[in-house]
Amino acid sequence: MIEVQKMNVAYNMDCMEAMRQMPDNAFDLAVVDPPYGIGADNFKNGAGASKDGGKLYQSTAVKMKNRLNTGSGKLKNRLLNQSDCSWDSEPPQKEYFNELFRVSKNQIIWGGNYFDLPPTRGIIVWDKVQPWENFSQVELAWTSFDRPAALFKMCNTMPGKIHPTQKPIALYEWLFKKYAKPGDKILDTHLGSGSSRIAAYNAGLYFIGYEINELYFNLQEERYQKHTAQENLFLME
Repeated sequence: MIEVQKMNVAYNMDCMEAMRQMPDNAFDLAVVDPPYGIGADNFKNGAGASKDGGKLYQSTAVKMKNRLNTGSGKLKNRLLNQSDCSWDSEPPQKEYFNELFRVSKNQIIWGGNYFDLPPTRGIIVWDKVQPWENFSQVELAWTSFDRPAALFKMCNTMPGKIHPTQKPIALYEWLFKKYAKPGDKILDTHLGSGSSRIAAYNAGLYFIGYEINELYFNLQEERYQKHTAQENLFLME
C-alpha cells in the first residue's frame, strides 16, 4: 500500500499550468469532469429560484456551502467564506482540450455532449436512477475508445457530499476496470471530490490529479487521507 500511495498525488493548482509543462503522451488515460458551462452551480432542486409550495429552493452548491458553514472543525474555516460557487459559469477553452489530447493517449470526458469534440461510438452513459423528472436521468461521457457504448447504473444519492457534482467511487472503479490496464498512468484535471483518486488508489494505478479550488482540494485531501488510513488499518489487522 505504501507503494501505491507514492504513485497517487494531488495538487492544488491550475491544470492548464501543469499540462503546459508535461511531455506528449505523459498519461495513458485522462478521466476528467471539467465545468460544462451550463450554470450547474445555480441549478435548483425543484421549480427554480422561486418559492414552490412555500419552500424556497437553493442550488446544490449553495446548500452544500450552507451545510458546511453550520459544521465545525476542519469543515468550518475561512475557505468557506472565500468560495463563490461560480465554478460552472464557463466551459473550458479550446486550449484545454488541445493540451489534454496532447498529454494523454486516451480520454474519458464527462459532459462530452456539451463540448465540441469529434464523433465517437464509445460513449459512456451513467444512469443515475433518478426518480425526479426535473433532474437529468443520465450523464454522458465522451471517450476516445473505438468500442460499443457502455452503460453504468447507480443512484447518485450519496451521503456526505463534498462537491455539487460528486460522482460515486464505484463509477470510477468501473471505468478503470473497463478502460485502464495495470500500470497505466491516470490524469484527472478537475479532481473535485476526489472520487477518481480514491478509485485509482483502490486499483493500484499511478494517478495525478489537479484541483484549482482550495476549498474542494482540502476537502478531497481529507477524504482521501481518511480512506487510505482505513485501508491501511484493515491490512494491519
